[in-house]
Amino acid sequence: MTPPVSDVSVVLSRADLLAALQLQYDWGVDEALCEMPVDRLAEATPQLPPRVGTERQDFAQHLPEALSGGDGARRMPAAKAGSASASGLSARAVEEAPDLPTLMRLTEAPGDLFLARTATHRLEPVFVEGAPFMLIGEAPDADEDRSGTLFAGEGGALLEKMLRSAGLERGGISMAPALPWRPPGGRTPSDAEMQACLPLLLRTIALCRPGFLVTMGVTPLKMLVGPDAAVGRMRGRWTDVSVPGLATPVPLLPMRHPLQLRASAAARRNAWQDLLILMEKLSPEE
Repeated sequence: MTPPVSDVSVVLSRADLLAALQLQYDWGVDEALCEMPVDRLAEATPQLPPRVGTERQDFAQHLPEALSGGDGARRMPAAKAGSASASGLSARAVEEAPDLPTLMRLTEAPGDLFLARTATHRLEPVFVEGAPFMLIGEAPDADEDRSGTLFAGEGGALLEKMLRSAGLERGGISMAPALPWRPPGGRTPSDAEMQACLPLLLRTIALCRPGFLVTMGVTPLKMLVGPDAAVGRMRGRWTDVSVPGLATPVPLLPMRHPLQLRASAAARRNAWQDLLILMEKLSPEE
């Protein structure tokens, strides 16, 4: 006779416990729940004591509260709406950064920022003086998160093949990530997370002043054009986006991410058509 579950004694080793914890981390588990249900509506709102004696500015003052746990805005505005949607002082702190090193220092994430806490590395933009355009990638994947390098692993190898077919080299192109930190488990970034990182992306573009932009994947396209943007609907043609700090709109060409080329022959055919449009833009006018 099988004994009741409550009578079965299970002893887990340290390795088993660590493996279970790693599995939950890979699944994107970010909150520990108690064994009994809790009526959150009956709970009183906790009153936190004010911070005293600290001079460090909270990162939430530089980026919207949505990324650091607040309610935030649920819907992400298009970049052409104008300024970054952060609080007044924080928006100015990001928008007035005079150079990329200062911008990176202003947006250093402390341990209480969720995306930064779960990510292994932060991806930083790569600025190349005289680069003809800027590539903007997706949220970091596992290879990028491990290495801290934009377009790492198989995605980077495919990108280099694409660039060489257009007569370009990776080292001559400015690049930036849509989000600096990988979402837990590689999940799709939320609208709140995209809006929170939008001021950083816009200021990066303004400081690098590229001639035009090439977005690879849907995340940077949604951040710069609007939440309803779709690569399949917008690819194959140029779209102008307004960037705070730049006097004129910047042309943008949406493309599929290199890793999406494995999906079908149609995806590879579309990528080649987009590369032809890119080469036409780069060719000197006669």
